[in-house]
Amino acid sequence: MDIQFTPGPKVLILGHSFISRLTQALTYDPKLSPDFNLAQCSVSCYGIRGGTVDRLQNNEDLNAHIQNFQPSVIILQIGGNDLCDPGLKPETLACKIVDLMSDFQLHYSFVNKIVVCELFTRTQPWYITAEQYENKRRIVNQMLPILVDDKKLFWKHLRLMNSPLQIFASDGVHLSALGMQKYYRSLRLAILHAIES
Repeated sequence: MDIQFTPGPKVLILGHSFISRLTQALTYDPKLSPDFNLAQCSVSCYGIRGGTVDRLQNNEDLNAHIQNFQPSVIILQIGGNDLCDPGLKPETLACKIVDLMSDFQLHYSFVNKIVVCELFTRTQPWYITAEQYENKRRIVNQMLPILVDDKKLFWKHLRLMNSPLQIFASDGVHLSALGMQKYYRSLRLAILHAIES
């Protein structure tokens, strides 16, 4: 996505396929604005399809994007694909996510705040059952708010996860068009929370 600079904080929305699909939706859905209708900051999205915590670490393309954009805030949506690994314990994943956040702050002095978003449910995860996925997801989402500190925040997609409407696509993993609109609004609130706190 082209980066459009405006005065104020720069916010990078980073993560797995939810973010790459969001980037696409910003180009064709008239209800979504690439600047998130936020005149007070610049927003850039960077999504890696099939993204995992390990794939975000030491990624040269991502590093170049971060160095070029120099965000003061990173909104992070990661961990869902990692949970599908039958051998990965949820406690280990929660610690890996917080370690990734710390690495970003260590390597990029311009990053002042990182917001990690809660992991989404999946009705059709890969390699494990939906029940196993949900049990692991619940543990990670319970641990993350405990592990983060004052420069790292945890964001719950409350209006999205509690929606009575069908927010997931038929694959049981990704978001429907309506789900993407609700996700966009939740991310917009997360941005506002991060730049105002």
